[in-house]
Amino acid sequence: MPKFGVILDGYPALSDPIGAPHRPAESLEVARLSGGLINDTFSLGESYVLQRLHPIFAAEVNLDIAAIVPRLRRAGVPVPDIVLARDGRPWVAVSSDQPEVAGVWRILTRIPGETLHRLTAASQARSAGRLVGQFHGALRDEDHTFAFTRPGAHDTPRHMAVLREALASHPGHRLAAQVATVANELLERWAHHGGLPTLPKRLVHGDLKASNLLFDSMGEAVGILDLDTMAHGTLDVELGDALRSWANPTTEDDPQPRLDTDLFLAAVEGYLDTTQEWITPAELQSLSGGLECICLELSARFAADALNERYFGWDPLKATGRGEHNLIRARNQLALARSVAAARPRLDADLQGLSVRARG
Repeated sequence: MPKFGVILDGYPALSDPIGAPHRPAESLEVARLSGGLINDTFSLGESYVLQRLHPIFAAEVNLDIAAIVPRLRRAGVPVPDIVLARDGRPWVAVSSDQPEVAGVWRILTRIPGETLHRLTAASQARSAGRLVGQFHGALRDEDHTFAFTRPGAHDTPRHMAVLREALASHPGHRLAAQVATVANELLERWAHHGGLPTLPKRLVHGDLKASNLLFDSMGEAVGILDLDTMAHGTLDVELGDALRSWANPTTEDDPQPRLDTDLFLAAVEGYLDTTQEWITPAELQSLSGGLECICLELSARFAADALNERYFGWDPLKATGRGEHNLIRARNQLALARSVAAARPRLDADLQGLSVRARG
């Protein structure tokens, strides 16, 4: 466990719980939180979360969060607030020869709610869609110039190229043959996918998997987390990424994932509850293709990291190594892509029906 004093000394006294007398930040109890794939995450007292950003994120991403969060909160969208350090910046940078301490750290307020790694009820999916629609609607007219973005985060052709490079660079890897089997199929499916349509650019979240939402005890979505990936993007990619998580009632480790078309439809209906005044028919109709694309893209990313073994976190209780866990995930997302492809005629018909209803 890192020594947190050098980090927390950069922050003013905090009220914990919110509304209580302020106390030194370094006096609050710190405990590691599980479940994150990218950032190191810890609870800080009862009311805060302490995070160390993964090096893929520049410190300036926190400037974007600090600028956009007030707009979301004014619109009633529940997102964490970011705490300013003593120097007025929304982060603390620590230089140290201790690798567990060095890096860019931030403190966020903690939103009550439960993390679900999968949705199992149509009511959950509908509520998730409704909340995300509110998120997008609140930012529809936001003219924000980002201090930091990750170019190509959803550049599917680039991710396919990275997979090919990984295969070429690691011919002797212990998992090379198994990854190649996955890669051959997903690359063929991508070649026949047909690409993505030209759609309006909107301010999007960028990573709306189920575990980045919070739910209350009744299954209502009550919070949106992890705003590091906000950017300008299109709804086919944004909601395709959400739906590949929300409409798959299994986990990313399950060997037999499947698309639940009822969850898919409930999520889209919930989304339309708060967006039908402005979403275009082309955006709505693009969601099935976006979903299939994202499944293939994520399979490619997991497959590449099964060989590169340097990006995604892994759970030693589920696999013997980082590569092995990422291979499981790659197979999972490829199987989900198959399920989506088989269901697309029905999905497209459902989306067409919803589009007609929304315009009526």
